[in-house]
This record gives sequence, structure tokens and C-alpha cells, in this order.
Amino acid sequence: MKVSVIVPVYNVEKYIDKCLDSLVNQTLEDIEIIVVNDGSPDNSQKIIDEYVKQYPDKVKSFIKENGGLSDTRNFGLKHVKGEYICFVDSDDWLDSDALEKMYNKAQKEKSDIVICDMVDHYPDKNIYHNCTVYDSIYSVTPSACNKIFKREIIGDLRFLKNVWYEDLNFTTKILLSNPKISIISEGFYHCNCGHISTMNNNNSLKNLDMITVIDDLIEYSKKKDVYNKNIISFIIFHHLLITTINRVSEQKNKDKKKVLKELIKYCHQNISDYRKQDFYKKIPRNRKIIAFLNYNGMSYLSKKILKLKKMLNK
Repeated sequence: MKVSVIVPVYNVEKYIDKCLDSLVNQTLEDIEIIVVNDGSPDNSQKIIDEYVKQYPDKVKSFIKENGGLSDTRNFGLKHVKGEYICFVDSDDWLDSDALEKMYNKAQKEKSDIVICDMVDHYPDKNIYHNCTVYDSIYSVTPSACNKIFKREIIGDLRFLKNVWYEDLNFTTKILLSNPKISIISEGFYHCNCGHISTMNNNNSLKNLDMITVIDDLIEYSKKKDVYNKNIISFIIFHHLLITTINRVSEQKNKDKKKVLKELIKYCHQNISDYRKQDFYKKIPRNRKIIAFLNYNGMSYLSKKILKLKKMLNK
């Protein structure tokens, strides 16, 4: 078996057809599609059953009690047989030749991971993400979905449960092992962004999961004897000080100020010396400004600057 595709399912009866169609019609034939129903209360399972009936050699269906995305992916990992593993969210889809090109690339270059670009699809626009362009492997898009992973490099590693930003935790742990990475600069992975997701939510409190995720990364890296302060500071700088604080700053709810205070406090405790770290020299000036404002509790100014920049770019 060349590739195992894990598809977690929950309340996606409107979208799952498009996802599964894109998988059963892959030009790479030697694949298995492991569809895990996470106790979905809608009609998703009826649709899955039809694909199992039509493609019995490819589609494997499992049903479990509701446990969230990480728990569902972890369940799927117990059943994989493929040389490589791919994660596809059940409201997203792949180009038909994605797995063939990525698998062939992996074979040719003896890769542990192959990364492709992503396309976000909104009702009124599409946004192309150049995920294969990066200065450091730790600035690689943390999504688990635009990659194929060699099964051996995952080993017994599993997704952290009951938190947001589980992909950042999972992918970074793999990157810490210094894997052989190959890239294909084509937008094979398509994200359905027309509904609520972690990245466009209004739940400030759940953004504190970023602290849990990073603390777990620190503990893991020390346990595996791969801890590097520059790397951890880089992750906190980019994913918490800038991205998460900017996201929460845009929200409107009663918990916003409290969450921002906790996030800034965490930065003060863990990256008070971020400007002395090696990575900081390569940071673009505009991001340095946003980081300075956020670090000093002025994310409201960051928000105005980013809003102005967005208007000018139009």
C-alpha cells in the first residue's frame, strides 16, 4: 500500500461527497481511504456507506464516539497500512493527481515528508498559499493536510487531544527530528473556508490552547533531547506573539482582554529576549513592528496598521 488517507468526519453531509470523490478518483491507485466518523449526528454515514459499497477495495469506514479532530485522526492512525500517510479534512478536497505526484516525488528523493501548496476557497474569492516557500523548516505551514508523511517518521507520535492548534504541535514534533523534506509548488490541497473554523472563530478562550500546545512542545523537545531555545522562541514569536494575538485582537467578546493579557504574559515569561535570538535578524521590519506593539500590550495599534495595509493592498 503506497498511501493511506485519513479522513475525520463530523457534520459534513454538505461537503463530504466532494472530498471523497477527489480521493476515490486519485490517479494513484494503490491507496486506502480511512474514513472515521466521529459520532456525527447528521447523514454523513449514509453517504460514507455508499462510497464503501461502490469502492469496497479503497474506502474503509469506521465509527467511533465523539472525541474531536485529534482523537479521530489518532483512531485512523491505528489502522493505516500505507508507506505514506496523508490527512484530508472531510470538507476539503485534493487535485486528482496530487497523491501520485507527491508519492513519486517522495520515492525519487527518498523523502520523509512532501509538501504542496494550498488554496483557500471562500464564497467570493480564492487565496493561494505558497506553502513550499520558506526560509526555515520551522516556518513551514504547520497544517498536517498539505503533506504526505512517511509512516516510519510518525511512528507512535499522535495528535494532542482536546486542543486547537493540534497541527502545529504534531508537525513541529516531526520537524524536530530533522526529516528529509521535498516540495511541489502546486496547489494540490483545497480548503473549504466558507464556514467557521479555528482561524476565523470568535472564541477567545480557546486561543489559550496555543500556550498548552507550546508548553507540550517544550516538554517533548526536552524529553527527546532536541530542545533548542532559538527554535522555541521562533515558534512563540510567530505563532503566539504575532498570529494568535492578532487573531484575538480582531474578536469581539467578553473574554478578549483577559485572553490577550494571558498571551502577552506568556511572551514576557518565555521570550523576553526574542530580539537577541538568531532568527530575529531575518524578520521583516513590518513584523518586527507588529511584534513590538503586541509584546507591549498595544495590539489595538497592530490591528489598525494591519487594517490599513489590507485597504492599501486592495
